[in-house]
Amino acid sequence: MSQNFGNYEMVPSQEWSRNDHSLPPVRIDPAAMEHQKAYDLASLDADWYPVLRNKLEPRKRSVASGGQTRLSFDDQPDFSRPTTPPTRPSIDDEIDGRGTFDAEELIKELKSMHRSELENQLGLSWNKVREIIRRSDLNRDGKVEYREFLITLRNYRLNTEQDSTLKSLVRAFAYAEEFTCTPVKWFMIAITLLETAFFTYHSIHLTTQHGIPVTWDGPVPFCSVLIYNPNRRWEAWRFVTYMFIHIGISHFIFNMIMQILVGVFLEMQQEGYAGSFRVMLVYFSGVLAGSLGTSLSDPDTYIAGASGGCYALIAAHLATLALNWQEDSAIKIKKIIHRPLTRIVRILFISFLTIHDVALAIYFRVVLKEESRTGFMGHFCGALAGLLVGVFILDNRRYARNAHLLDLCLKK
Repeated sequence: MSQNFGNYEMVPSQEWSRNDHSLPPVRIDPAAMEHQKAYDLASLDADWYPVLRNKLEPRKRSVASGGQTRLSFDDQPDFSRPTTPPTRPSIDDEIDGRGTFDAEELIKELKSMHRSELENQLGLSWNKVREIIRRSDLNRDGKVEYREFLITLRNYRLNTEQDSTLKSLVRAFAYAEEFTCTPVKWFMIAITLLETAFFTYHSIHLTTQHGIPVTWDGPVPFCSVLIYNPNRRWEAWRFVTYMFIHIGISHFIFNMIMQILVGVFLEMQQEGYAGSFRVMLVYFSGVLAGSLGTSLSDPDTYIAGASGGCYALIAAHLATLALNWQEDSAIKIKKIIHRPLTRIVRILFISFLTIHDVALAIYFRVVLKEESRTGFMGHFCGALAGLLVGVFILDNRRYARNAHLLDLCLKK
């Protein structure tokens, strides 16, 4: 028995009226359809099944037989049962029949992939691999259902990429999707605690031994063996140790808040154990450049504070933007940190600090014709050092990707 199906034509909207028994034509936005398609299970399956094909195992289920329970491998998807007439299996049936995979084995496989390959092609954040797989393991037995993995991944991407405008603005400052605390990021916390300890010691020492109370904006501990003293330049350690000396409570609080807000997130953005050492080099390069620059431009000036290191960290953010701008634009999963708004906010923040310092320096030198206690040259030299050093030592994902591909070619 043959069936003939007529040719359907879309009815123009102006020809449809309330007297028609047919439904009006549905207008479909191609862009909206394409956007929604990126999040359905079929699209995710097309990306992930080639990666997981060799790692999928048939599901095991208990089967009662003759009063005994035995394990049976359910390696046939639901659509394999004979039907009359036979029907073509749907993509949902195919996904449901894929089976399971070992969680730790997949984590090792994905961690061996390069970051750009994982994020650009598969749409999974480098730092979220373990978390997504852990959430997919519903019964915590180390075996993950392929379908549950795709559902968890879809929900993660929907929550990450479809935030409201308000959430996007808030998370743009938090960098929530880009950073990780593993391996432990230790440098910025350690240097902040060390500087806090020195400030506490000097505050107690000045108050108890010399009767000089520490106020909001003073005093200057000229007698300290750590402060940069222009009359004792041969004591080379002073070019670095001046960062442990702060002039008053406001100076200390501002530097600590600045370096925590800027430095911790920069350190978390770097990959691996070497990331903390990269940020350490950037920080100390700013400290050293700040003292050297000030000693040349204002040779009779004492220097105290960690502002040179703070401005180096700020400029290093600009270096990471420049290094990875193309990589961030091409990334498949549009995390908060990679949105144009976030990059614009970071650039505006750096520009504001730069313009603010330059304007204050001009105001004090030209308008008021007096010296300011703020070391503007130290800020400028610290930022310049952070930018130049950061370009060479901070993570460059394009270079790392090319090196990874070259390594794979050599192994073959």
